[in-house]
Amino acid sequence: MTWAVPTHCRVLQVLRNPRYAGAFVYGRSRGRPQPNGRVNVKRLPLAEWQFVFPESHIGYITWDQYLANQQRLTDNSMAFGKQRSSGPVREGPALLQGRVLCGICGAHMTMQYNHVREKLLPIYMCQEDSVRRGRSICQQIRGVALDQAISALLIELMTPMTVDIALAVQQEIEARIGETDELRRTQLERARYEAELARRRYMKADPDNRLVVNNLEAGWNDKLRLHLAAQEDYEQQTEKERRLIDTHTRQQLLSLVDDFPRVWNDPTVEPRERKRIVRLLIEDVTLIKADVITAQVRLRGGATRTLTVPVGLPAWMLRKTPAAIVSTIDELLDTHSEVEITAILNERGHRTYRLIPYTLDRIVWLRDTYKLKSRRQRLQEQGFGTTEQLRRRLGVSQSTIKRWRKEGLLSRRYHGNQSRCLYGPPENIDMLRANLRQSTYARNTSPTQTPQ
Repeated sequence: MTWAVPTHCRVLQVLRNPRYAGAFVYGRSRGRPQPNGRVNVKRLPLAEWQFVFPESHIGYITWDQYLANQQRLTDNSMAFGKQRSSGPVREGPALLQGRVLCGICGAHMTMQYNHVREKLLPIYMCQEDSVRRGRSICQQIRGVALDQAISALLIELMTPMTVDIALAVQQEIEARIGETDELRRTQLERARYEAELARRRYMKADPDNRLVVNNLEAGWNDKLRLHLAAQEDYEQQTEKERRLIDTHTRQQLLSLVDDFPRVWNDPTVEPRERKRIVRLLIEDVTLIKADVITAQVRLRGGATRTLTVPVGLPAWMLRKTPAAIVSTIDELLDTHSEVEITAILNERGHRTYRLIPYTLDRIVWLRDTYKLKSRRQRLQEQGFGTTEQLRRRLGVSQSTIKRWRKEGLLSRRYHGNQSRCLYGPPENIDMLRANLRQSTYARNTSPTQTPQ
């Protein structure tokens, strides 16, 4: 015996081998010769095995556990077959994993996730032709808005009113059970009578007349098979009808429905549990992406719903600053500095695409990106200027400009941060020049101090 690291193929062989369940079987495969001399071996399903003897010896697991494992393997392998309908639930947040069909080509759509700010955003993709034939992707749909619409649909369906309607239908079905049971019992009695009649005919036949006996025996066997089939069908239908909903079960269902929205929206619930709930209620969802996303939802039992979801915007549009914010900044630049605009936007509750407050650098970047006139340019167009510019324009010294500003004869406006400002414009130049002559005369006529 040689021990080795288990491989995927070897693990599947162990899981599918009935000997580990304590069973003896024969006829798990069938070989047919081909014209070229080779033998085509085909694995048969469990229902077609020739001999199955459970509990023939001591096994590692029970026969029921073995059958449950085979069903689980079959469900999981559907994700890789041509007619796959679902796969095992995974840890991703996409609700419709394994339940999405392409409404254009009919293929099953696969999953892909994008990492955005430490979150997984699902994308449903139809890439059957891309993988198998090297063609372009048929369609891809962002799944955030779609999953939200599916969640709203499930919460709408799981309401007390909906359950009351379902229970009323169940009561109507229970009222008709007696009629259908009587019809099936009559069919079973007819099959039993015909089988008994065929048996009596066979027993009364002359044994020496082999031709007649063989025909009667074949007819008796046919009637026995029909009787057995009718009896099995009657027992199955009777077993189903016994699973009626009593008053206690009805109250439990209504209480579960009341708690469903709270449980569904609980952030501590794992995505796998939500997906299992989705698979209990939804058969599949067919998606078509055009101007809007149309989702045809097929529920368990055959009912259908149609959902319309807007197409998600691309990343560059999601990150783009709204035009209203840019227009507001343009208007505020006429009367406020960039620092004041930053405070005003944050006080009004505006946020960037990252949901964070605006900063001075962001306001300046938006001003330059959208080619808006700066606060400094707007003030200069109104006649404001620096100390040097006003000195040259009025032909006075800088100290005079500063004195006029202190005396309130010149206004001051800030731009950028609080340390940058412009002065003016002078509203009455003649008054300023008169003030300048008066100040010069006062200095010249002031008494001089003599030494003591």
